[in-house]
Amino acid sequence: MNHFDLINKLPMDIVLKIIPYTYTLQNKNILNDIVNYVETKKNLLILYHTYWFDIEEDEYKNWLINDIFAYANDYNATMYGYVNKFYCIFERHIGLRSQSKEKIDKYVYNLEKESVETQINIFLGLLNLTERNDLVIVATKKCL
Repeated sequence: MNHFDLINKLPMDIVLKIIPYTYTLQNKNILNDIVNYVETKKNLLILYHTYWFDIEEDEYKNWLINDIFAYANDYNATMYGYVNKFYCIFERHIGLRSQSKEKIDKYVYNLEKESVETQINIFLGLLNLTERNDLVIVATKKCL
């Protein structure tokens, strides 16, 4: 199924909201961020799937999210709490801007109940280009 088929399945009122964006130039930084997100996720999943090939089917994703948590927390054990870098990453979330550390802790606690795929998507979406690239470098060194 291609994207045209998917668009045709959308309700018309949603399509009418989307169409104007197709005629407007989009911010290059945002477009670069989207491309980087997609490439980073693909590369990390391939890297971890290749490295952890002999374990259960999707277990490699659990290793990946564990390493993303570690990276975001400057490799400090999360059982001792989160470091400032971790909170700074989550403050980028539109719903957590200017929120207390306790609110972020609650969000992360609930996030951990979500699927590993959702956790990976949210984390990678909150990381900036430099952080994603650093994560790929660290993961590559670990897995090679």
